[in-house]
Amino acid sequence: MYRKILISFLFAASVNVASEDYYELPNEVWSCWGDTPTFSISPNGKYLAIQRAPREDVCDIEQDKVKQIEDETGYRSLTFIELETMQSRVFSDGLGEKSIYGFQWVSDDRFIYRPGLMNAKGRNMNALVTIAVNVDGSKRKIIGQQEMKGGQGSWTGMSVVDRLDSDPKHVIVSSNERRAFRNDFYKMNIFTGKKNLIAIGFVPKNAKGDRVYGTYRDKEGYPIASLVDESLDRVIYTYDKDSREWSEHIRFTCQQPSFTPIAATNKGWLVTGSKFSPNGELVEYNDTNALYLYDPKTREFSEKLYQDPNYDVGGFTGTCRNASGGAGVDYDTRKLLYVTYEAQEPVKVYFDEEIAEIYNGLDAVFPNEWVSVVTRDKERNKMVIRVSSPTNPGDYYFYNREQAQLIPLYNYAPWIDRKIMAETIPVKYTARDGLVIPAYLTLTKKKTDKNYMIVLPHGGPNTKQRIGFDWWTQFFANKGYNVLKMDFRGSTGLGTNHYVLGNTQWGKTMQDDISDGVLWAIENGYADKDRVCIAGASYGGYATMAGLTFTPELYRCGINSVGVVNQKMLLENYTTKSSVFNSWEDEAKLEWGNLSEAEGKKYADETSPSLHVKNIKAPVLVLQGTNDTIVPPEHARELISKLKQEGKTYMSMFQAEEGHCVKCRGELATLEYFDIQEEFLEKYLEN
Repeated sequence: MYRKILISFLFAASVNVASEDYYELPNEVWSCWGDTPTFSISPNGKYLAIQRAPREDVCDIEQDKVKQIEDETGYRSLTFIELETMQSRVFSDGLGEKSIYGFQWVSDDRFIYRPGLMNAKGRNMNALVTIAVNVDGSKRKIIGQQEMKGGQGSWTGMSVVDRLDSDPKHVIVSSNERRAFRNDFYKMNIFTGKKNLIAIGFVPKNAKGDRVYGTYRDKEGYPIASLVDESLDRVIYTYDKDSREWSEHIRFTCQQPSFTPIAATNKGWLVTGSKFSPNGELVEYNDTNALYLYDPKTREFSEKLYQDPNYDVGGFTGTCRNASGGAGVDYDTRKLLYVTYEAQEPVKVYFDEEIAEIYNGLDAVFPNEWVSVVTRDKERNKMVIRVSSPTNPGDYYFYNREQAQLIPLYNYAPWIDRKIMAETIPVKYTARDGLVIPAYLTLTKKKTDKNYMIVLPHGGPNTKQRIGFDWWTQFFANKGYNVLKMDFRGSTGLGTNHYVLGNTQWGKTMQDDISDGVLWAIENGYADKDRVCIAGASYGGYATMAGLTFTPELYRCGINSVGVVNQKMLLENYTTKSSVFNSWEDEAKLEWGNLSEAEGKKYADETSPSLHVKNIKAPVLVLQGTNDTIVPPEHARELISKLKQEGKTYMSMFQAEEGHCVKCRGELATLEYFDIQEEFLEKYLEN
C-alpha cells in the first residue's frame, strides 16, 4: 500500500548550521563515508525509485578495521514514490538478507533486481538470481541465474542495455552465458526471461590482452561498432547483422592522429578527433579532439561541428588515453542534443534549443555550481539532479519541469558545512619552456601569519585534474594551507601535444612543470618560499619524492602516499600487476620508459627517487596500504630503508587492511592517515 509522504523528508536533507567564514573541523568529518543513494525515474515519469542504506546518515567512525565501514552501509533498501500523488511504498527495508542490488527499469512499471544476499550466513544461492517484478509486487519471476563456467573462472551474468519502448514486453540484454569472458546480445522477454540471440559480441584476436572499450548500438539494440585496444593500436570494428560477422573498419596507432565514435545518431556516427578522407588519409589534423558527423558506409566526414582550442571533447587524448566527455542523443529520434566534456570547468555544448533552455535554466538556479542529471523520464519533464562544486560534495533535488517545482532530496555528507569550505579558482601559468599549464588554486579561509602551501600533483600520471569537491584539498585548506594542483605535461584532456610532451619525462620536464607552479605561487604571493610542502598519491607520491630529491631547495616537507619510488620495480612485469584484460604495458613503455632498452634502464636509474635519497633535505611522511597491488608496499619499504641509511628525518604509517588510497574504504584507517598528516605538518611545515 502506498502512503502519502513529503518527498523532501524521505531523507533528512541537511540545512547547514549557522557558521562563520571559518572554523576548524575535526578530522573525523574527512574520514566518514556517507550514504550514496541511487535514484531512478520510470520511463513514463510515474515513479521514482530510491535505493539507500538502511541506517542514519551520520558521521560515526567504524572502529573495526577489518569491517572498515558499518555493515549497513553496504545494504540497500528500495522505496517507490508515485510522483503525481507523492505517495510512497517500501518494497524492501534493505536490512540483512532483504537488501536489494542492481535495480533497473525495464518498462514503465516493471523492473529487475538481484537480491543482495551474499552477506547472509552461509551462501544462499538465491543471491545469484535476477528477478523481474511489477512496482505493485505482482508477476514476480526469476528471469536469470548466475553460474560458474566450469574451468573458466568466470560467473555468467546479464545486464539490460536497451529498453524497447515500441515492444514493452522485451528488452535487449548483454550476456556472457555462451562465452565466459565475452558478451553477446539477446532479446529477452521481461515476463518469462526467455532470450533469443540477436547479435554476436566482438571477439578480440588476443582474448587475454585486447580490451573492448565500448560497443555502439542502433535504435533496435543491435551492435553497430566496437572500439578495441590492440597493443598500441585503437581499432574500430563494425558489425553486419545479416552475416553476424565483425570486420575491421579502421585502425589507428597510439600518439598518431585518429578519430573515435562517441554516439550513434540519426545522421551517422558522432566522432571526435581529426578528419580523414574515405581512403584513410589525414585531411584535417586537430591537436585537441574536434567533433564531426561521420558516415561509416561512405567514410565521409561532415564539416567540423565543434572544437575547443585547449581541451579534448571526448574520445582519446593522443589516441591513447581516455579524455572526458560524452554525448546526449534522443532515445526515439536519435537526434544529437548535447555534448559534455571537461575543460578547467565542466562544459556542455547544446545542439537543441529546447534542451539548452532546460539545462541553462537549471544552471541559473545554482550559480557557481555544476548541475548534472542523475535520472529522468523520457520527456525530460521529471528529473533528479545533482548539484556539486569544489565546496559541495553533492546535493540532490527532484525537478518537475511542468510545475516549475524543485524539491530537495538529499545532501551527501550532511556533516560537511558547505559555507566554510574553501573556494577553488582555475588559474594558468607558463612553464619555463613556454607550455601553458592549467591549474587549480584553493585558498584557505584560516587567518595565518604565513602563506603556507601544499603543492598537490595528481596521480596517473596520464589523467586530468578536476575541479569538483576534493576531500584531501579541503582537509589541507581547513588546516590553514593554500593548495595548488596542476595539469603538468603528460596529463590528458588537453590535446595530443600536451600529453605527448610527457613521454619519459618523469622527474624531468614533468617535474619542472610542478616546480614552475611553486615559483609562480611564490611570485604571486600565494606561498612563502620557505613554507611549501609537496604531497601526492600514486604518481603524485612519485612527484613528491622527485621534488624532494631533485629540487630539494623548493620544499620544507613532503607527504608521499602510495607513491612509486623505483621505476624498475614499477615497470618490470607491469601487465601482470594490472590485469589480463589490459594491454597497458605497451602504453607504459611508450610513456613511462622501456626497460628492454639500455636507454630505458639508464632513464629509470636517473629518475628513481629511492636511488637519490642522499639529496633529500626535508622531512618525509610515508603512507602505505599493505594490500596495495598497484604500487606494492615494497616501494615504501625500500624508501624507508634508504631514509634510515642516510639518516633522513621521516615519519611513516602502514595500514594493513588498505590498498591504493588516501581516503580509504576503512574509516578508522583514513582517520589515522589524516591525524598523522596533521601532526606532521604542524611539526615540520609550521614550526
